[in-house]
Amino acid sequence: MSYCTIDQAKAAGASGTDTEIQAAIDSATLVINQYTREMWEPTTTTISVAVSYGVGRLSRWAASVTTGSLDPDGHTWYPGYLASGEFLVDGDFGSRETPLGVQMAAARLAAMYSPVPFTGQADAEGNPIGQPPAPNPQDETDPGPPKQRQGESEYERTTGDPVVDAWLEPYKTNRVLV
Repeated sequence: MSYCTIDQAKAAGASGTDTEIQAAIDSATLVINQYTREMWEPTTTTISVAVSYGVGRLSRWAASVTTGSLDPDGHTWYPGYLASGEFLVDGDFGSRETPLGVQMAAARLAAMYSPVPFTGQADAEGNPIGQPPAPNPQDETDPGPPKQRQGESEYERTTGDPVVDAWLEPYKTNRVLV
Protein backbone atom coordinates (compact mmCIF):
# COMPACT_ATOMS: atom_id res chain seq x y z
CA MET A 1 0.00 0.00 0.00
CA SER A 2 1.30 3.48 -0.84
CA TYR A 3 0.36 7.02 0.13
CA CYS A 4 -0.60 7.78 -3.48
CA THR A 5 -1.19 5.88 -6.69
CA ILE A 6 1.13 5.78 -9.68
CA ASP A 7 -1.50 7.73 -11.65
CA GLN A 8 -1.55 10.48 -8.99
CA ALA A 9 2.25 10.71 -9.16
CA LYS A 10 2.16 10.89 -12.97
CA ALA A 11 -0.45 13.64 -12.80
CA ALA A 12 1.91 15.55 -10.46
CA GLY A 13 4.74 15.25 -13.01
CA ALA A 14 6.51 11.95 -12.26
CA SER A 15 7.91 10.05 -15.22
CA GLY A 16 9.54 6.71 -15.88
CA THR A 17 8.36 3.14 -15.71
CA ASP A 18 5.75 2.14 -13.16
CA THR A 19 8.52 0.43 -11.14
CA GLU A 20 10.62 3.62 -11.09
CA ILE A 21 7.63 5.73 -10.10
CA GLN A 22 6.68 3.24 -7.36
CA ALA A 23 10.25 3.49 -6.02
CA ALA A 24 9.88 7.29 -5.97
CA ILE A 25 6.55 6.94 -4.12
CA ASP A 26 8.21 4.63 -1.58
CA SER A 27 10.95 7.24 -1.04
CA ALA A 28 8.30 9.94 -0.62
CA THR A 29 6.52 7.75 1.93
CA LEU A 30 9.69 7.52 4.05
CA VAL A 31 10.22 11.29 3.89
CA ILE A 32 6.60 11.95 4.88
CA ASN A 33 6.83 9.48 7.80
CA GLN A 34 9.96 11.23 9.08
CA TYR A 35 8.49 14.70 8.58
CA THR A 36 5.11 14.05 10.22
CA ARG A 37 6.38 11.39 12.66
CA GLU A 38 3.28 9.38 11.89
CA MET A 39 2.29 6.42 9.68
CA TRP A 40 -0.53 7.06 7.24
CA GLU A 41 -1.28 3.45 6.34
CA PRO A 42 -1.85 0.34 8.46
CA THR A 43 1.55 -0.92 9.66
CA THR A 44 2.40 -3.80 11.99
CA THR A 45 5.40 -2.76 14.08
CA THR A 46 6.86 -2.50 17.58
CA ILE A 47 6.98 0.79 19.48
CA SER A 48 8.82 1.65 22.67
CA VAL A 49 6.56 3.11 25.36
CA ALA A 50 7.52 4.85 28.60
CA VAL A 51 5.13 3.69 31.34
CA SER A 52 4.57 5.37 34.69
CA TYR A 53 2.26 3.92 37.35
CA GLY A 54 0.73 1.48 34.89
CA VAL A 55 -0.12 3.98 32.12
CA GLY A 56 1.81 4.69 28.92
CA ARG A 57 1.24 7.00 25.97
CA LEU A 58 1.89 5.53 22.50
CA SER A 59 3.73 7.86 20.12
CA ARG A 60 1.63 6.59 17.21
CA TRP A 61 -2.11 5.91 16.91
CA ALA A 62 -2.86 2.20 17.26
CA ALA A 63 -5.84 0.20 16.02
CA SER A 64 -4.88 -2.78 18.19
CA VAL A 65 -2.02 -4.11 20.31
CA THR A 66 -0.95 -7.68 21.10
CA THR A 67 0.15 -7.06 24.71
CA GLY A 68 -1.59 -5.10 27.44
CA SER A 69 -4.72 -3.13 26.71
CA LEU A 70 -5.47 -0.08 24.61
CA ASP A 71 -7.78 2.83 25.42
CA PRO A 72 -10.39 3.72 22.76
CA ASP A 73 -8.37 6.89 21.98
CA GLY A 74 -5.70 4.66 20.37
CA HIS A 75 -2.83 6.34 22.26
CA THR A 76 -3.21 5.35 25.94
CA TRP A 77 -1.76 1.92 26.73
CA TYR A 78 -1.90 -0.16 29.91
CA PRO A 79 0.57 -3.03 30.48
CA GLY A 80 -1.99 -4.93 32.60
CA TYR A 81 -0.36 -4.32 35.98
CA LEU A 82 0.99 -1.39 37.97
CA ALA A 83 4.46 -0.86 36.56
CA SER A 84 6.91 1.80 35.50
CA GLY A 85 9.66 1.66 32.90
CA GLU A 86 10.18 1.14 29.19
CA PHE A 87 8.00 -1.42 27.37
CA LEU A 88 7.99 -2.70 23.78
CA VAL A 89 4.46 -2.83 22.38
CA ASP A 90 3.60 -4.83 19.25
CA GLY A 91 0.55 -3.75 17.35
CA ASP A 92 -1.25 -2.49 14.30
CA PHE A 93 -0.36 1.21 14.03
CA GLY A 94 -1.17 3.92 11.53
CA SER A 95 -4.15 5.58 9.95
CA ARG A 96 -6.79 3.44 8.25
CA GLU A 97 -7.15 5.95 5.39
CA THR A 98 -4.49 8.22 3.92
CA PRO A 99 -5.61 11.89 4.15
CA LEU A 100 -5.86 13.88 0.90
CA GLY A 101 -3.05 16.27 1.95
CA VAL A 102 -0.70 13.33 2.50
CA GLN A 103 -1.68 11.82 -0.87
CA MET A 104 -0.98 15.11 -2.67
CA ALA A 105 2.34 15.52 -0.84
CA ALA A 106 3.42 11.97 -1.74
CA ALA A 107 2.55 12.53 -5.42
CA ARG A 108 4.46 15.83 -5.54
CA LEU A 109 7.54 14.36 -3.82
CA ALA A 110 7.43 11.33 -6.15
CA ALA A 111 7.40 13.75 -9.10
CA MET A 112 10.42 15.50 -7.60
CA TYR A 113 12.24 12.17 -7.24
CA SER A 114 11.43 10.98 -10.79
CA PRO A 115 11.33 14.08 -12.99
CA VAL A 116 10.63 14.18 -16.71
CA PRO A 117 13.91 13.94 -18.68
CA PHE A 118 15.26 17.30 -19.85
CA THR A 119 14.49 17.86 -23.55
CA GLY A 120 15.29 21.55 -23.97
CA GLN A 121 11.63 22.18 -24.79
CA ALA A 122 9.17 24.36 -22.93
CA ASP A 123 5.58 23.95 -21.85
CA ALA A 124 2.77 26.30 -22.91
CA GLU A 125 3.85 28.90 -20.34
CA GLY A 126 7.49 28.86 -21.43
CA ASN A 127 8.80 26.85 -18.47
CA PRO A 128 11.49 24.25 -19.30
CA ILE A 129 10.40 20.60 -19.23
CA GLY A 130 12.44 18.32 -16.98
CA GLN A 131 15.72 19.07 -15.25
CA PRO A 132 18.83 20.00 -17.20
CA PRO A 133 21.75 17.57 -16.86
CA ALA A 134 24.65 18.59 -14.63
CA PRO A 135 27.45 20.15 -16.74
CA ASN A 136 30.19 18.11 -15.04
CA PRO A 137 30.53 15.27 -12.48
CA GLN A 138 31.43 17.72 -9.69
CA ASP A 139 28.01 19.40 -10.03
CA GLU A 140 26.26 16.03 -9.65
CA THR A 141 27.81 15.42 -6.22
CA ASP A 142 28.24 18.98 -4.89
CA PRO A 143 25.67 19.44 -2.12
CA GLY A 144 25.47 23.21 -2.71
CA PRO A 145 24.96 25.85 -0.06
CA PRO A 146 23.14 24.98 3.17
CA LYS A 147 19.37 25.27 2.91
CA GLN A 148 18.87 26.49 6.47
CA ARG A 149 17.28 29.93 6.61
CA GLN A 150 18.37 32.55 9.07
CA GLY A 151 16.60 32.25 12.41
CA GLU A 152 15.64 28.59 11.96
CA SER A 153 16.68 25.82 14.26
CA GLU A 154 19.23 23.48 12.74
CA TYR A 155 16.84 20.65 13.60
CA GLU A 156 13.90 22.14 11.69
CA ARG A 157 12.06 19.39 9.83
CA THR A 158 11.57 19.77 6.08
CA THR A 159 10.72 17.56 3.12
CA GLY A 160 12.82 19.70 0.80
CA ASP A 161 9.77 21.30 -0.81
CA PRO A 162 8.04 24.24 0.92
CA VAL A 163 4.71 23.47 -0.76
CA VAL A 164 4.77 19.88 0.55
CA ASP A 165 5.81 21.17 3.98
CA ALA A 166 2.72 23.42 3.97
CA TRP A 167 0.42 20.56 2.92
CA LEU A 168 1.80 18.31 5.68
CA GLU A 169 1.87 20.95 8.44
CA PRO A 170 -1.57 19.97 9.86
CA TYR A 171 -0.40 16.34 10.11
CA LYS A 172 2.86 16.91 12.02
CA THR A 173 3.03 15.33 15.46
CA ASN A 174 5.39 15.64 18.44
CA ARG A 175 5.51 19.42 18.20
CA VAL A 176 7.07 21.47 20.93
CA LEU A 177 4.48 23.80 22.42
CA VAL A 178 5.57 27.04 24.07
